[in-house]
Amino acid sequence: MELDTRLAPQAGLEAAGDPTDAQFRLLVETVSDYAIYLLDTAGRVMSWNAGAERIKGYAAREILGRPFTVFYPPEERDAGTPERMLARAAREGRITAQGWRVRKDGTRFWADVAITALRNRAGEFTGYAKVTRDLTSWRAATERLRESEERLKGFTDNSPATMFLKDIAGRYRFVNRPFLRNFGLRAEQVLGRRDAEIFPADQAGRFTASDAQVLASRAPIELEQPIVTPRGESIQMIVKFPVFDAAGEVAGVGGVSTDITERKRAEQALLERRTLLAQTQSLAGLGSWEWDPGSGRFSWSDELYRIFGLEPGSFEPSFEAYLERVHPEDRRASGTAVARALAEGRAFRHEERIVRPDGAERLVRTHGQIVRDADGRALKLIAACLDITEQRDAEAALQSLTRRLVQAEESERRRIAGELHDRVGQTLSALNINLDILLGTLGDQAPPDVRLRLRDSLALVDGTLSSIENVMADLRPPLLEEYGVGAALGWHAEEFSRRTGIAIQFEDLAKEKNRQLRREAGVALFRISQEALNNVAKHAGAKAVHLRLEADEQNMMLTIRDDGQGFDAQAHARSSRYGMTTMKERVMAAGGHLEVESAPGKGTTLRARVPF
Repeated sequence: MELDTRLAPQAGLEAAGDPTDAQFRLLVETVSDYAIYLLDTAGRVMSWNAGAERIKGYAAREILGRPFTVFYPPEERDAGTPERMLARAAREGRITAQGWRVRKDGTRFWADVAITALRNRAGEFTGYAKVTRDLTSWRAATERLRESEERLKGFTDNSPATMFLKDIAGRYRFVNRPFLRNFGLRAEQVLGRRDAEIFPADQAGRFTASDAQVLASRAPIELEQPIVTPRGESIQMIVKFPVFDAAGEVAGVGGVSTDITERKRAEQALLERRTLLAQTQSLAGLGSWEWDPGSGRFSWSDELYRIFGLEPGSFEPSFEAYLERVHPEDRRASGTAVARALAEGRAFRHEERIVRPDGAERLVRTHGQIVRDADGRALKLIAACLDITEQRDAEAALQSLTRRLVQAEESERRRIAGELHDRVGQTLSALNINLDILLGTLGDQAPPDVRLRLRDSLALVDGTLSSIENVMADLRPPLLEEYGVGAALGWHAEEFSRRTGIAIQFEDLAKEKNRQLRREAGVALFRISQEALNNVAKHAGAKAVHLRLEADEQNMMLTIRDDGQGFDAQAHARSSRYGMTTMKERVMAAGGHLEVESAPGKGTTLRARVPF
């Protein structure tokens, strides 16, 4: 028997909604989104519409009369699923289900199925009506949405930030795991509730107020708020934003909150350190700058602005602008020092004059060094700048005072030597003559004890005259003015060796220039030699001393080296021990400088250099 593809009148079809009606049959036959067809009581296909052909791939002539089990995957057929579904539909009247179904070409699709048992007006069971909808795209979209939601959940739950979403009424619709963990709550204690139902009143009030601001402005806001949690109070950086629906209306408020407590503490600590640094720099008159050659960023401390006579904010620091404020005569040297430090990767130190906007000059001492990363690459250059103008002026004043004091001392030495020579020396000489005459006049007639006393007196006067001559020689070395510093040092070395027993080797390599040396410079070298040799005799425990005098075109240099026990030169650099201060003052007064090298067990070497 040939089966009709239309919903023709058949036994029991009246229960399906009057299928004899032409309009109903036309509607069913033309529907393409649903597969609508009838099954007889054995489950064979009895009708087929356009939707069934599109979804399942069978033409009517290919499927009518065949069992509907062909639409099920083999594993479902083997399990008896089609038969159980028909039995259940017959028993319950109607069932729905979703599952995989098979097209004619063997491909599968996800189907939503409704099976209805059909009965005639007499109540007799006549077959089934089946409606199938292809939900493959919907299922794929649902699966993608589910995967997306899982990814989003994984992202939000593993984010360090707390995240939430509220509806327009302020009820929480979503919170991530950090939100629950931070507040010590469970999801059922939060979802569907408002802030006032969860948090203390003051905290809930702040949350609600910022939500209202977002809803009113329809724009995101950013704020810092203290948040109280079971772990204590923290500072949170909160970003709240409106959430819009498809119609563009505000549907809720979303938020992301990050704990910035440690950052705020670090910022506060950094601010305190910067304040302390600024105050320390101000007290010390010490400024600083940083330069990143890669980015060109150049920054100054507030104290450096003051040193340069500028107001912070009135000047945009850069390396070029810094060089422009260096004195023209020092500019090249300063630029070269910094460039060499960068090229060679080493620290640098120099002094430079700077010119303030009012034309005043200041002297600045700059120390700089390279800052490197863990791999040794140069990151930036930092430098500290000390205004030493007052120090330079004080040193110049001290040097001038020292020069005057030394000159006054030498003048006083000359005066005392003159007094000893002109008065004491001559008086003692006259006394010596008178005693000698008296002794000769008395002759042998004088009592022996008187003659003995006269001879003792003559000896005392001779000894006193000899001592006074030595004192006058120390106060005013006669060889120094007549023959120069070389001759004076040679005489003094011999006298020192004779008195102390310490061997002295003296080299005069500047004989031709001894008489060219300024008197004050020659006196300075002679007095330094006296002081140094006295130190050797008192402290060094030396057996031998080497003195050398040499000259170049501009300077005369005296070197005194002993083989004694030495001392820690750095430890005594600021002390007046061993007469170092006096020797430095003398050489400074003569316009020169003094160097001392020593170490325990290594002896001591002293170098004094003075200009002609």
